Amino acid sequence: MYCSDRFRQIDDETFQLKISKDKDFRILQLTDLHLGFGFLSGGRDKLALHAVRKLIEKSRPDLIVLTGDSIFPFFPKSGTQNNGKQAKKLMAFLDGFRIPYTLVFGNHDCELGSTYNKAQLAEIYRQGKYCIFTEGRKDLTGVGNFLIELVDEGGHVPLSLVLLDSNMYGENGWFFSGFDRIREDQVEWCMSRMDALKQENPAMKAMAFFHMPLREFKEAYEKMKLGDHSVIYQHGSIAEKHEYFGISKYESTFFDRAVENGVIKWMFCGHDHFNTLSLIYKGIQMTYGMSIDYLGYNGMKKSYIQRGGTLITRKKDNRVDIRMLPLGAVVSTRVRGVKGNEGGR
Repeated sequence: MYCSDRFRQIDDETFQLKISKDKDFRILQLTDLHLGFGFLSGGRDKLALHAVRKLIEKSRPDLIVLTGDSIFPFFPKSGTQNNGKQAKKLMAFLDGFRIPYTLVFGNHDCELGSTYNKAQLAEIYRQGKYCIFTEGRKDLTGVGNFLIELVDEGGHVPLSLVLLDSNMYGENGWFFSGFDRIREDQVEWCMSRMDALKQENPAMKAMAFFHMPLREFKEAYEKMKLGDHSVIYQHGSIAEKHEYFGISKYESTFFDRAVENGVIKWMFCGHDHFNTLSLIYKGIQMTYGMSIDYLGYNGMKKSYIQRGGTLITRKKDNRVDIRMLPLGAVVSTRVRGVKGNEGGR
């Protein structure tokens, strides 16, 4: 576990990290690394690790957040199902930067048949010298539901980071049951925590990090394409084939409850490797992180316009700036419904 005089663990689901009033706080979101660390993936793992190193050196973050599918224990691609070994190698690599990092699980970190389950991976990650992670409450769905509160020099919490497990696959846990979602007990827990923070500081805001995109992301995108000016385009594009969103077929109240609660103003996800879109909808900015993947998608090694990270900067004056951090020089911004792009309003 990360150890510093500016960091402490409050309880089983809460950490606090002190920030300076005199400098910006920079968060680097990385997603879908898909590191295999097996006998079939060596060359592609080197490319992915080089990409991560380049992005970290370029952005100089104060905190790194991995939003799922960091490892890929899928034997036909990586040559191993030992996700415990994969997690230890990832952790050793990230510890080398001496920058605190945290993470949520995706749908591939614990593939069917992999050696370790999420709770066992949680124990591994807790051993990282710069890792901030906890299993969270055992009575909640998922593993790794927790908060990192950014605390100013006066002891106040101007910004809280909510880490949520968006789980893996539907009701029976099998791939063919469809992608899962943030479950109702997690929603209740999160909103209760947001209410408590709001009582302490009515101006407090929060960011939520999880793997699966919300259904409202697709809803907002389709409204924007139809010319709905209430949806505000920020950056990026939808480049998955047939404008695909890897959303759950199951209902979740997370977005609506967040709108009603009013504390969470930013949401960050991964999962759909070619999608990089960021939109503001109903007062919340939803952002796909740029992906790293060289291994998971077929033909991904040759693709480049989607690869990179997302730099989130909390300014000294409390403003938040979110920017794409592409690995290369070219980024796709072609989105229907946005003035200046093909198919504009």
